[in-house]
Amino acid sequence: MLKIAFHPIYTHPLPKGHRFPMEKYDLLPAQLLHEGTCAEENFFEPDFPEIAHVLAVHNSVYVEGLQSLSIGKKMARRIGFPLSKQLIDREFILAQGTIKACDYAMKYGIAMNIAGGTHHAFSHKGEAFCLLNDQAIGARYVQFSSFPEKKIIT
Repeated sequence: MLKIAFHPIYTHPLPKGHRFPMEKYDLLPAQLLHEGTCAEENFFEPDFPEIAHVLAVHNSVYVEGLQSLSIGKKMARRIGFPLSKQLIDREFILAQGTIKACDYAMKYGIAMNIAGGTHHAFSHKGEAFCLLNDQAIGARYVQFSSFPEKKIIT
């Protein structure tokens, strides 16, 4: 069964005229439901990840700076979003969506995250609308998890 991570927090409010198309995160699941490609049971709502999963990829000083909203203005400007607690919560929940999608992919062969793919983030800084690198977090999670049903697809 296809499982898809989606959380209402994925659509984060941005200032009027902001160039990032945040509304796509509401439109994608709505379209999948509308056209019958997916049903409600395909979607799951992630929560916060274990911090160890994030720290397996990201520098602890950077992660603490995000959580306390204390990263420098220059670093925040490179991210491209106005920083807020809700945005930071969004990023952590998004990362957990990818982690959980990894679990579902190992079980069912496929899974996805509506807002996943935040691959521009580095271990010590965010960039290009990406605060955490959910792809690296998910990959590291799979790398160090023991899945008895782990399959190598050739």
